[in-house]
Amino acid sequence: MSTASDQPLPSRRELRRREAEAAAANGAPTAVYSDAPPVHQDSTQRLPTVNSEADPRLGAHASAAAADNGGQRDGGRRTNRRRQKPEREPLGPVRGTIRTFGELCITAGMVLILFVVWQLWWTDIEANRDNEQLADKLAEDWSNQDPNELPADPEEPVVADPVEKNNAFGIFYIPRFGDDYYRTVAEGVDLEPVLNRMGVGRYPNSAMPGEVGNFSVAGHRVTYGKPFNQIAQLRPGDEIIVQTKDGFYTYTFRNFDIILPDAVEVLAPVPNEPEFKGKDRILTMTACNPMFSARERYIAYAELTEWTPAADGAPESIKDSKAYDKVSKNGGA
Repeated sequence: MSTASDQPLPSRRELRRREAEAAAANGAPTAVYSDAPPVHQDSTQRLPTVNSEADPRLGAHASAAAADNGGQRDGGRRTNRRRQKPEREPLGPVRGTIRTFGELCITAGMVLILFVVWQLWWTDIEANRDNEQLADKLAEDWSNQDPNELPADPEEPVVADPVEKNNAFGIFYIPRFGDDYYRTVAEGVDLEPVLNRMGVGRYPNSAMPGEVGNFSVAGHRVTYGKPFNQIAQLRPGDEIIVQTKDGFYTYTFRNFDIILPDAVEVLAPVPNEPEFKGKDRILTMTACNPMFSARERYIAYAELTEWTPAADGAPESIKDSKAYDKVSKNGGA
């Protein structure tokens, strides 16, 4: 004879079926059950107690709501943990000093790079712009002035009186330096404003263009428009034309020399012979040597070989050049 304890226990599906039939008999909505595994709740979260005996309709809905509420709280806590920034470890005096020194080195490097860009690139742009404006103004002034009276001897060049310091009085053309090369020449050899902004500078007390003696000038070889950048490219026979209000003075390059900065005897009426006055009309061009250094001076010597009055027009060597065309458009010829 079998007892109640010997009867097999009903399965979970059977218990759910009976519960559903009881709920239907009492007029309550029938719950929909699923065989999916139950949602595992966090053991640390306490779900609200549901009294399913008092209201059987609350069983499934209350449990689901409690689970959702617990999941939201758990998810919010995980999000907050992710948003928390880790605390920085103090650098300490040694690491802090090294880091500060590194930042200062980077800043100093950037400043140095900007200075080099300004020195080697931007100064050329500004000086070339100033030179162009100065040459245009000079040519315009010449067009409104009468040239000096020509000497009785047609081969004798007109020699103008020196102008005041820091004033422009002529324009250099050197075909060897390029078809579009021209630079203004002003009185004085101070860096500001002559050599840095006006182009070529004439040494005080030296001869004027076409005058017997030594017409001596200086110019930068690098930076600030670098008017004598290619001075070492001159070859014997190259022409150097200097234009003034009165006409064109053509000097022909002869030779060069490299001297120390204090060798001022090259500026004498007869270069390197200060005790002689001489009878030649010489042009002496000076620039720093080597490139990007001022420890020496590069000297280029030329001699006057032709003189052309302004009324006769420019010499053949520059008449059709881009440089002379650009200058003469303002009436400088």
